[in-house]
Amino acid sequence: MTDRDELLRRQIAYNLRSPFYRRRFAELGIDPERVRTLADLDELPIFLTPPVHRELQDRSLAEDGHPFGDFLCADVGDVVSVSSTSGTTGTPILYASTKADAALTNETWERAFRFIGMRPGDGAVVGFGLSMYLAGVPLVRALEAAGMRTAAVGAESGTVKLLRLIAIMRPRVLACTPSYAEHLIERAPEVLGRSAADLGIEILLCAGEPGAGLPSVRSKLSEGWGGAAVHDILGGVHGVINVSCDADDYQGMHVLAADHCVTTQLVDPATKARVRLADGAVGERVKTALRWEAAPPFRYSVGDMYQVFTETCACGRPGERIRVIGRVDDLLIVKGVKVYPSAVKDIAASFVPDLSGELRIVLDQPPPRVVPPLRVTVEAGPDTPQARHGELASRFAAAMHQRLSIRPQVTVVAAGSLSRTSHKTQLLEVAAPA
Repeated sequence: MTDRDELLRRQIAYNLRSPFYRRRFAELGIDPERVRTLADLDELPIFLTPPVHRELQDRSLAEDGHPFGDFLCADVGDVVSVSSTSGTTGTPILYASTKADAALTNETWERAFRFIGMRPGDGAVVGFGLSMYLAGVPLVRALEAAGMRTAAVGAESGTVKLLRLIAIMRPRVLACTPSYAEHLIERAPEVLGRSAADLGIEILLCAGEPGAGLPSVRSKLSEGWGGAAVHDILGGVHGVINVSCDADDYQGMHVLAADHCVTTQLVDPATKARVRLADGAVGERVKTALRWEAAPPFRYSVGDMYQVFTETCACGRPGERIRVIGRVDDLLIVKGVKVYPSAVKDIAASFVPDLSGELRIVLDQPPPRVVPPLRVTVEAGPDTPQARHGELASRFAAAMHQRLSIRPQVTVVAAGSLSRTSHKTQLLEVAAPA
């Protein structure tokens, strides 16, 4: 038995305060006292998913007068912070924190800050949407608790205000989505009359989408911000924090809080059967909190596809690392070939500056099945003449065939044609029925 096994047993005993967990164990015919180790977790089915979470929210709101579901283990009066998802795909999912949970979140974020070389007193501008449930207010709170000189501008303030504040404050750290960091590079000359590379940013703290984990995007961001170190971060709630190192080649994100949450257990996305952990294993991630009070996630899958690495990193640090491949519901299947949008994004970024790196994948119906050809719209770089659009479309299609084994239909549009966002960029567009 390990210390983490003991934490798991305590968490399960605590979870049984909730009607949901008592009911779920009984429905499955599982004696919770027989779940003794982390290895035992691997033998359990998924307990929670976003649709189940939403259903529990709706029911508890109607029956109990609160929207946190009956897997809430703490008293409602002890909930001090509530974050939510955007709700773009349905009712927003709420995540509650007690005072102890908020302190745990601050502590895990501080591990990430130290890991990427941040120091108390560093200036940090937050360009995430402040309503983001992981990287919004919880990040601001953690930065302040860690002693950073924090400017919580938020993406809601707009690109002009954000760039002007960076120019005035000269922070060492900029925190935002990778797609917004790209957009700021494009807008800086127009807004400030100078390049983003001249603004003194040394560290880009990126989260919210997989762009910073794509080699071409990472290179573009670093160059555009004057050689800034680009770090990919995932987590910030439930005791999860995973951060990429500064190895020359992207090595995935180091798991920094394995003592707070189990984050590397995988299942097959189709069958939900266990995927045995080995270096390079790929599957749908299922997480289990080990120290959470409010509404602890236990065998919870939000539908993310991970690749897990177990060998020592090139940076010399041992321990598990993860790479986000995409979302289960974003998977495209073209003539039997599995394609994730992030892989297409990486190819687009490799064509910069001929292309801007922006793209959209246009579908006639929701994923995963795609009737060939897969239609991809990519945007030309600002200095690319229209006369080269045909050539670039052919080269991009060839690159996708070589690297992804599919033959797409590629359209190149003029620079600035594709909309930008300060939040997560939606790479998939489902065409409306005719």
